[in-house]
Amino acid sequence: HTVIAQVNKNVPRAFGDAMFPASMIDYFVEHDESLYIHNNSALSDLEKKIGYNVAQLVEDGACLQMGIGGIPNAVLAELGNHKNLGVHTEMFSDGILPLVEKGVVNGSQKQIDKGKMVASFLMGSQALYDFIDDNPMVAMMDVAHTNGIHVIRKNKKVTAINSALSVDLTGQVCADSIGTTHYSGVGGQIDFIRGASHSEGGKPIIAMPSVTSKGVSKITPTLMEGAGVVTTRANMHWLVTEYGAVNLYGKTLQERARQIIKVAHPDHREMLDRAAFERFGSHYYFVSK
Repeated sequence: HTVIAQVNKNVPRAFGDAMFPASMIDYFVEHDESLYIHNNSALSDLEKKIGYNVAQLVEDGACLQMGIGGIPNAVLAELGNHKNLGVHTEMFSDGILPLVEKGVVNGSQKQIDKGKMVASFLMGSQALYDFIDDNPMVAMMDVAHTNGIHVIRKNKKVTAINSALSVDLTGQVCADSIGTTHYSGVGGQIDFIRGASHSEGGKPIIAMPSVTSKGVSKITPTLMEGAGVVTTRANMHWLVTEYGAVNLYGKTLQERARQIIKVAHPDHREMLDRAAFERFGSHYYFVSK
């Protein structure tokens, strides 16, 4: 095989699997191009509420996994008084930088890659790329390492924070399609949901707004026809919206429905309660609220 590598002076020099001998490359092609820049938007009140609710589940010494966007940044903004957090994630963005500067994120409690922030890719501002450059605190690793369940579970208190497009009353999570319309890739959600569930003291979390921007409930009696199940109800633990957080793990389907309705938007709770009754029958009302 012939290996050709592009050399771009704008790409930060990273440690981890990004380090390899030049002898592995047959040809180098110089082509300097600007990196994609993603600057954070101001957090909405909705995102702040969800971020606060998620942050209440994060313990000191936890090892974080989260992605990019308003909700992950809102969670990070609430962690300023935490201690000794670690990072083992598929990717991270600018929201983590203030916590590093404060010493909140230091990786001191990690069981593997101690003292290092581990990821497989990044997207953010120029400040983020500058932070990565020649920084031994960051290890950019092959996705087989970052997303391997057998690797993730080795750290204690893995707190995996992922989002969803919709969740049904039994806890099935759709994160990649709206009905039959493909919306996004599944990413590493199920890797980290399962990895966190196997981690000692771990917390797999699905966090999302209770309704869409048009007021449609994202918590539904059943998933839309053709919707993809990314996280199965068997793997579901914590569900968080702006109305609170509920733990579904080990619950019966009837108990799950009761809990999920608690964090649904008030405008839709009656509809969801009626749908649960129609699905589970009269004994649904004997389940503890």
